[in-house]
Amino acid sequence: MYMKSIFKFLYFNKNERIALFVFLFLLVSINLAYHFFSSSFTPVNYEFVESSTNWIDTISEKQTNESYKTYPTKKRRKSSSTTIVTPVLININLADSLEFSKLKGIGKVFSSRIVRYRHWLGGFYTETQLLEVYGIDSVLFKQISPYLSISIKDVKTININTCSQKDLSTHPYISYKIAKSILKYREHHGFYKSINDLKHIPLIDEELFRKIAFYLELE
Repeated sequence: MYMKSIFKFLYFNKNERIALFVFLFLLVSINLAYHFFSSSFTPVNYEFVESSTNWIDTISEKQTNESYKTYPTKKRRKSSSTTIVTPVLININLADSLEFSKLKGIGKVFSSRIVRYRHWLGGFYTETQLLEVYGIDSVLFKQISPYLSISIKDVKTININTCSQKDLSTHPYISYKIAKSILKYREHHGFYKSINDLKHIPLIDEELFRKIAFYLELE
């Protein structure tokens, strides 16, 4: 009778048996799946090597290595020895265009201009008159002045007591009007007794007198 009471508690209807069967099936499936995956899974041990690099030492070592690097150097060409020829002194009242062209900075053009202007003047009485030559500036003159000499005795002069108006007016410092005034003064006052008599002519100031006095004579 006791057994009957036990079997009474174990009695399941049709729906309960189906639910129990499904539960047991799921339980078995989960158990099998767990054993299957646990056996095929092998844990991987990721071990990292602990690095103890001293970056300060590394940088200093790199700089030390770079300081000892050698670089190819360019071969320097040996400078060819050049002989500097110092020009001799040139007399600007006697030198020809070839001699002038030997001066540094004075080529064929400047040398020919100097010679032409010298003939026009009748010669130079000072080296600075070269600045009146077209194209010669103070820089070029300073460069060549140490190699220049002059002789005033070679300057050609004009006799103001016997010259014509044309002789005077051809000089670059004396215009046609001034030449006419010089001759007119000679007609009214007679021969010039001194070069300083030219100062009595209104058109001739002190600056012009100093320029033309070197090119004029009385006899």
